[in-house]
Amino acid sequence: MSIRKWFVAVTQVLPLVILAVLFIGMIMFNRRNRARSAQADRVRRENMRPGTEVMTTSGLYATVVSVNTADSSAVLSIAPGVEVKWTIAALRAVPELPPQYRDAVLSGEPAIHEDAVARDDRPGSRSDETEGN
Repeated sequence: MSIRKWFVAVTQVLPLVILAVLFIGMIMFNRRNRARSAQADRVRRENMRPGTEVMTTSGLYATVVSVNTADSSAVLSIAPGVEVKWTIAALRAVPELPPQYRDAVLSGEPAIHEDAVARDDRPGSRSDETEGN
């Protein structure tokens, strides 16, 4: 086989080989990320105990009252005497949160200060309505 024929054969097969290598690499990378995420979820579930301060994925801060591993749910106390049931997948422990949220929860301060609400200058806001009276 001459060098020219060999070169033509390699240039025709090389793009397929590169695509196959990239495809296999993407599959391996995805599998590793899923395994890492599953491990983090398992650790989160194991550390979820009554009394743990949590934040839901929608931003609601609460305290865990009880955990039911059979259906992967937790009962949360959001106010004195008010308890709600959430799936554990929707909960994040306070130590996992970014510092600006974690510090507000641990100090007991509200995440939004009252003066920020009073300065709201959007049309239709409460401060806009009170100024017209």
